[in-house]
Amino acid sequence: MYLNYGNYQEDIPSGYINKSVPLWINSCGMYKLINKKELPTFRPNGRLDYQIIYIHTGQGYFVFGGMQKKAVSAGNIVLYHPRETQNYVFYGEGTPTVYWIHFTGANIDSLLKKYGLDADKKILTVGCSAEYVQLFNKIILELQLKRDHYATSASMLMLQLIIMMGRVNVRSSHSALATERLEIENAADYFHENYHDNICIEKYISQNNLTKNAFFKKFKAHTGISPLQYILDIRLSSAKDLLKNSDYSISDISTIVGYDNALYFSRLFHKHFGLSPRDYRNNSLSEEESSSGTPYNMPNSYNL
Repeated sequence: MYLNYGNYQEDIPSGYINKSVPLWINSCGMYKLINKKELPTFRPNGRLDYQIIYIHTGQGYFVFGGMQKKAVSAGNIVLYHPRETQNYVFYGEGTPTVYWIHFTGANIDSLLKKYGLDADKKILTVGCSAEYVQLFNKIILELQLKRDHYATSASMLMLQLIIMMGRVNVRSSHSALATERLEIENAADYFHENYHDNICIEKYISQNNLTKNAFFKKFKAHTGISPLQYILDIRLSSAKDLLKNSDYSISDISTIVGYDNALYFSRLFHKHFGLSPRDYRNNSLSEEESSSGTPYNMPNSYNL
């Protein structure tokens, strides 16, 4: 058994060439082996279009130019050019998850190189990222639903995918430290975008195929604090800004920055700043009155 989903833009098994646009998506999909022994692919004459295979988990085995099978692990992509022999297999052991996309365009080699993916290389290191998965799934959805301008939307999503992968590939080719730094930058971006939600760091680590102890160690080395403290700092900094510059209630602010329990939030705020949220807001208002030289009337909408 294996999971397999995706969609084709054109019902042409060997591919479709469209050089009237910079980038055109023919098909995109995913498969994940669960208890199927193996899933081989052999196309002696290749396809007419390009193909990128992204290995998100597990590994695959590829044959290039008649050589022996080469293991390609998670965090790498394999790039196939038009009419290039494709010979690879995935085995059920390790439950590999693989995303694939077939595409064409006016000058694909130049496009890939421009954004950091060397079209002359077969295997490129791009790292494992949940953002890649999200983009692949969005492309698949566009091809399935075929809403207005879906082809353009799919191409834009693909370009975003190329740019993200290219950034990692360029850095990884320079040094392991640069790759590590990008890993932490991606995590920090994720924390900033989702701090108001119930973030599960362990889930983030799992989704991005990271090692928990190593991730915590590297994060602290780059930022000086733990991931938990980093998220806490974002939340409390946002809370201070809202207390000072909005008329949201303490309860609302607590929810906005990611705490369902307003009492817990207030205690946490007091522990770190020596003031309750109410006192911090009142002090901020008093300072504003003093600096403006005019009386300040608190809006009636404050619900403290």
